[in-house]
Amino acid sequence: MQFSLSNNAVLRNKVTLFLCCCLALASCEDPNELGVGLVDDNISGKYTDTLTVNVSTVYLDSLATSGQGTLLVGEFNAPYSGEVDVNAVFPVSLGGAWTLAEDAAYDSLRLILPLGGYYYGDTTQAQTLEVYRLNSDIKTSRLGPYFFNEQPASFFYADNAIYNISTVATAPEPLGAVTYMPRPVAKDTLAVPLSDEFGQELISLRKAADSRLTDATGFLNYFKGLQLTSNGGSAVLGFPVGGVKVRLYYSETVNDVKTAKTKDFTITNPGLQFNQISTDLEGTALTGLERGGEAVPAAQTGNVSVTQVGAGLVIKLEFPYLNNLKTQLTPELINRAVLIVEPQNNTIQYPYPVPPALMLYNTNRTNLPLSPASFDPLVEGSPSLGANYDKEKNRYEFNITPYIIQQLKMQNTAGNALLIAPPTVAATAQNPAPTTLRDVSRLVVGGPQNVTLKIYYTTIK
Repeated sequence: MQFSLSNNAVLRNKVTLFLCCCLALASCEDPNELGVGLVDDNISGKYTDTLTVNVSTVYLDSLATSGQGTLLVGEFNAPYSGEVDVNAVFPVSLGGAWTLAEDAAYDSLRLILPLGGYYYGDTTQAQTLEVYRLNSDIKTSRLGPYFFNEQPASFFYADNAIYNISTVATAPEPLGAVTYMPRPVAKDTLAVPLSDEFGQELISLRKAADSRLTDATGFLNYFKGLQLTSNGGSAVLGFPVGGVKVRLYYSETVNDVKTAKTKDFTITNPGLQFNQISTDLEGTALTGLERGGEAVPAAQTGNVSVTQVGAGLVIKLEFPYLNNLKTQLTPELINRAVLIVEPQNNTIQYPYPVPPALMLYNTNRTNLPLSPASFDPLVEGSPSLGANYDKEKNRYEFNITPYIIQQLKMQNTAGNALLIAPPTVAATAQNPAPTTLRDVSRLVVGGPQNVTLKIYYTTIK
């Protein structure tokens, strides 16, 4: 009796053999070194790095910057990305109960700013910080829900949040100022002298038991908060919200002894602290980009694309020929897909180093970051697709195998794309904005020549 295998059975045997080879494929860079030919001459490992990647820059309309835990303040003007100006706005609360003796005497008033070690830019230049009293309330808002559901259109929007373009009215004259040489790594505490007139007023109101200094709501209506701005210098510095306070120094006589005392007015609602981040692209290759406008191809910006998410700039990557790839390759035969992003060589050094890590976000023709691209798009909480900067290779290497496989399984991938931006921490009830805008570092890519998609796959003859 003779037995014969159908064509389908032969194919099943080959697929089974292919699956056994996948572990070997996963650890190899060069398809010629895979060794699969030693197992079966009908199976071979290959890769392609010629799949077109379109690279462009998107200027996002706005991003939620409240509740990030860090006051960012400063300015700098960098090649390719232009001038960035960052101000911090925050409320000040009455704090706990405060008793004051009748003989209390005012000494001084200071804004205490503990340096957290974060900086970006050139810290060798003197910087002047100015403090302005707010004349209007800090208000949260909600932006851009999709019409068919209640979710924000952008992942960088949030309910009850405040945005990088939000404004709050301030007094015309500063309440205080200080000029200093930044020493962020030393983690010093910076004390900005504030108006003696205002300090005396705080003492007088408390002595009079005025509700503005005895009731939390009354105090907030009286003292709505502060805006911290910068003049001069060429760096942005970060100050942890938890240590920021307005400290009133005064003295009381206790048992005929003059005793120094302090009263702290702190930030007790960190969700209302936000950072204003503005950008001037004039004079750069990105001149003419419109906030909330279309993606501009690198070919139209001197082969330069930029991600600086605090300023609203993100790099967009499109894979226009994935549909064509489906006619040649089934998703089951893909072993690995690696996206290699190389910064432009003259943009990685001090004082404007590249971000230590980046993440990929799903987008479409809206150019909005819709969600983090994840390892398993069907599983909530699945790890996001990100990469650390490899200093030796001068590149980020993203394993985007699940993304490519998902795209190949879709009927139509037209409009689907990825955005490059810093990693985020998901929003919480306490901090409704996703935590991503704690810095203003940037990535400059020299157009498509700095972006490569390598797809490793197996062929079955």
